[in-house]
Amino acid sequence: MNPQILKAAPRSANQARLLLDYIERENLVPGDRLAPERELAKKLGISRPSLREAIQVLQTQGRLLVRHGIGVFLLEDQEGEQLRNSLISAHHSIEELFEMREILEAPAVEWAADRCSGEQLVAIERAAESLRAAIAETPINFEKVRLLDMDFHLTIVKSAENRFLNQTLGTLQEIMFQSMDNTLKLPGRIDSSEDEHGMILEAIEKRDPITARLMIIQHIHNARDAWKKYLKKQSDL
Repeated sequence: MNPQILKAAPRSANQARLLLDYIERENLVPGDRLAPERELAKKLGISRPSLREAIQVLQTQGRLLVRHGIGVFLLEDQEGEQLRNSLISAHHSIEELFEMREILEAPAVEWAADRCSGEQLVAIERAAESLRAAIAETPINFEKVRLLDMDFHLTIVKSAENRFLNQTLGTLQEIMFQSMDNTLKLPGRIDSSEDEHGMILEAIEKRDPITARLMIIQHIHNARDAWKKYLKKQSDL
């Protein structure tokens, strides 16, 4: 048994052990693809969300590779080492990602609070409400929440009525897609993020551009700190 498994959270560690035992029983070798998620969860006697946690643990340890839309594959040791190193290198680029978010979003939310129309304000409020509704669902669909989270931010940017910013929406969306990945799953982060969204929305509704700018900057800084915690957690596994 890989001793690194023991460093994972107890529940995730148990699920990862079950998955490793399955791999050993099936005599799978590097390059082999695991059974489909529904079938594999049934074989292991765990839920599909629990299986995803186990896969994530083993992926961060460089034992599995997830190819979205294709499947989950067993890795060779050398490939696994490259995957672990990529997690370390990701730490160095995260500051740049969030710096770009701040550069683009801080003036956008300030302009939105100052100049958005009534119709645009309604669009921002609807985006916020859709996000709140998704967060209230049980169980939470984190992929859905992440997409709605991005939509809330991008709706604000669109309402700023700045042509240059609108031309960079695709770039901003890619930056946000990378910087939001997995951080909402950290304990307490999704609730904190929702509170921060509420303060940003309130500042826009009150037509308070200075507060809106300060709130979005704080929100981005908190998201950056959450990302750093996530990366540290993965590297410690």
